Amino acid sequence: MARSPSQADVYASQHRGSADDYASYFAGMDASMQQKVALTTAHFPTRGRVADMGSGSGRGTHDLACLYQGLELVGVDINPVSVDMAGQTWRRPNLRFVAGDIADPVFPPESLDGVLDSSVLHHVTSFNDFSLARLETCLDNQVRALRTGGVIIIRDFVIPDGPEHVWLDLPETDGAAEGEVPALSTAALFERFARDFRCSVHRTGPVPHTRHASPHPGHARYRLTLRAANEFILRKDYREHWDVELLEEYTYFSQGQFEEAFRSRGLRILSSMPIRNPWILANRYEGRFHLSDLEGRPLPFPPTNYLIVGEKVPPGAGVVLREEHGEPLTTPRFLSLSTWRHEASGQLYELVERPGRTLDVLPWFQEDGQVFVLAKKGFPRPIVNACADRPHLGGATLSGYITEPLAAITQVGEAPARAIARILHERAGLGPERLLEVGEPVRYFTSPGGVNERVSAYLVRVAPASGPEKNAALPAPDYGPFTSAGSVRELDARQVLRACHVGGMVDARLELNIHRLLRRLGASPGPWIGAPLVFPVQAEAPPRAPDALTPARRAPFSVHEEGATGYLEPRTGTFSERAADGRVLASVPREYLVPREAGRDTAVALPVVRTAEGYWVGLEHRELPAVQHFTGSAGLVVVPAWRLPRAFTHPGEVPALIAERLREEFGLTSRRAWELGGSYHTTPGVTPELVWPFAVEVEASTAHDARLRWLPLTALLEGLDTVADAHLLVVAWRLAHALGVLG
Repeated sequence: MARSPSQADVYASQHRGSADDYASYFAGMDASMQQKVALTTAHFPTRGRVADMGSGSGRGTHDLACLYQGLELVGVDINPVSVDMAGQTWRRPNLRFVAGDIADPVFPPESLDGVLDSSVLHHVTSFNDFSLARLETCLDNQVRALRTGGVIIIRDFVIPDGPEHVWLDLPETDGAAEGEVPALSTAALFERFARDFRCSVHRTGPVPHTRHASPHPGHARYRLTLRAANEFILRKDYREHWDVELLEEYTYFSQGQFEEAFRSRGLRILSSMPIRNPWILANRYEGRFHLSDLEGRPLPFPPTNYLIVGEKVPPGAGVVLREEHGEPLTTPRFLSLSTWRHEASGQLYELVERPGRTLDVLPWFQEDGQVFVLAKKGFPRPIVNACADRPHLGGATLSGYITEPLAAITQVGEAPARAIARILHERAGLGPERLLEVGEPVRYFTSPGGVNERVSAYLVRVAPASGPEKNAALPAPDYGPFTSAGSVRELDARQVLRACHVGGMVDARLELNIHRLLRRLGASPGPWIGAPLVFPVQAEAPPRAPDALTPARRAPFSVHEEGATGYLEPRTGTFSERAADGRVLASVPREYLVPREAGRDTAVALPVVRTAEGYWVGLEHRELPAVQHFTGSAGLVVVPAWRLPRAFTHPGEVPALIAERLREEFGLTSRRAWELGGSYHTTPGVTPELVWPFAVEVEASTAHDARLRWLPLTALLEGLDTVADAHLLVVAWRLAHALGVLG
C-alpha cells in the first residue's frame, strides 16, 4: 500500500540524512540481526508468505529469505529511502520490499502465514502522539491479515516489572559535565535526557527525578521511576543520533498487556519472554550503572528486549491452559510414588512414575540442502503452567501449548516398529508408503533424580510431502481431552536449534533429537546464537579419569515400604482451556510432581577448564534408583544439578549458588558462569520443572579431586551415545556448539 503525504509527514523525523548516514545507522542495527533471526525463524513456516514489518535496511528480511527458498518475504517500511535502498541492495526471487505504514491494512485479510514486528511497534506509538489506540489498530490489521495457523512475532521493548521508584547511580567521571552529547558523562547525559525526553507518561514536562549523593564514588544518584530509568538505560549508548532517539518512547506495554493484547485477538501465545541480551549486559550494563530499590537492595538488570509469539487459532479455539485449582495429592490415580533405600548409606529416594513407556519419534527428510523435521506444534501441555504461585526465573510465561517430537506413551509388550508405525499414522497422518528408514534408538533419563522415566527416541526418515500437503499444518487427531491436539508441521532443523539457544523453544527432547540427526548426516548445526563463551587458557589440565563415562555397575537400592520422605509432592490440578473471550472450553484434571519446599526450577552446571590442548569437562557419577529400575545397575554419569530455592526470582541469582555448591560438594573454585542457551523442559507431561543450563569456568588447580571425573570435551562428544542423562546431553551439545567444535 502506498503511503499518503500525511503519513510521510508523521514519520519524516526518522529520516537520517545521506546514504553514508543510513549505512552507518543500519550497520549498528544489523549487529542484532542474528538474534532476531534466531528468536523468530523456528516459529515461522518454511513456505508461504511472511511480512517483515519495519524492514529498515532489509538485511534481516534478506536473511529470512535466504533461509527458506520456498518462503516469500515481503519487507514493509514507512520510509521510502529505506525501501529503495533495500530493494537495490538485497535481491532474491522470493524477496520484495514495499512502502507502507505497518499500522494500516497493507495486506488483504487471510493472506499471510507470518508477521514479524522486530523493534518497530514503538515507532507506531511514538510517532502517533504515543497513541495506544493506533497500536491497537495496528495489531487488529496485522492479525486480520494472518491466515488461521499463521504466526505473529513481536520483538520489542517492555515496561519492566519491579518497584515503581528506584535509585539509579550513574558515573560522573566517564565524560564531560557539559557540551556535545558524544562527550558527556553518563550522569550528564541523563540530565540532558531528563530535560528533553517526552513520552506518554510526561508529554509536556521533564522526566521527574531528584538528585542525591551516591554511595558509589564518582557517581551521581537519581531517584526516579523504574520505567524512566529503563528508558534511559536502553538508549544511553546511542549517542550519534541522540535527538532522533529521544523522539521514541521505547516502552509502551508491560508483559501482561502484551499477553492480553494477543489473547483477546484469538492468538495462542507460544512464547512470552523478557530477553536479556548477553552482549548488551556484558558491554553496556555491567559496571556501567547501579540500579537498586529505595531500600538500597540491588535490582536485576531490566530486560534488553522482549519476545512474544502468537499463533492465530480458529474462532472459539483455546488460547491458554491455566491451572484454576491445585492441591497435594494423597492417593494418586495416574502417577505412582515409590520410595527406595540406598543400602550402604541408608538414604531414601522418592520416585514418581506414570504408566507405560515413553517413546519419541522424529520424522525427518532433506530437501534442497536443508534438513527438515516434523514435530507437534501447539500440543497442549498444561502442566508447564502448574503452580503459578512458584514463578519461573526471568518472567517467561507459556500458554501451555508447546512444540515437541511426536511423543507417546506405549504399553509394555508393544514392539517398537509397530508402535512407531502406529504413532506416525495416528498422530501425523503418515502412511507406511512415506516411511523410508527407522534408525536405532537412543535411551536417556529425563529427570532421573525424581522421575522414573526413560525415553526411547527414534529418528525416522520419511519421504517429503508433495502437492497440496507440502508444508501444510496437518491437524493432529484430537486424542486428548482438550479441543485440539495441535498440528504437525515441517520445521527447519537448524533454526530450531537457534531458537533453543536463545530461549525461543523449550522442549529439550526435540533439540536432542535434532543434534543427533545432524551428527548422523554429517551436517553442520550452523552458528551458535547465544552468549559467547570465552575461556582463558590455563597452564595445567585436570587429571583425566579413564572411567569418566563408565560408572561402576552396582544395584544398591531396594524398595522401601515404610513411606515417603516428603521431599517430593505429587499434586493434582484442574486446568481450564480458555478461548479468547474467556469462555472455558474444557476443564481437565491432571496429576503432576513438584518438590514440596523447593522451586520449580533446576540449575545444571558443567565445569569447564581450557588448556593449550583443548577443553576439559568435569562429570559426576551418581547412583539413582530410576537407573537401577530400568537397567539393573544404578550408576549414571550426570552433570552437577541442583533444585533452586523458591525465593529465587532472576537468573542472575544462580551463578553465586552454583559457585557455592561446586565449592562445597566438589572442592572447585569457580571463575565465571555463562548461561548456556535458553531454559528447557525435559518431561512436561509429569512436572513443570524448568532447567537452566550453565557452563562454569573453574580453577584447574582445584580439579584434582576424585569427586568429579574429568575428560576432554572431544572424548565426551565421541562417547555421547553412552550418555543417558538428558541434562548432560543438553549441556554437552550446547557447549560444543558454542565453542565451535561440532563442525
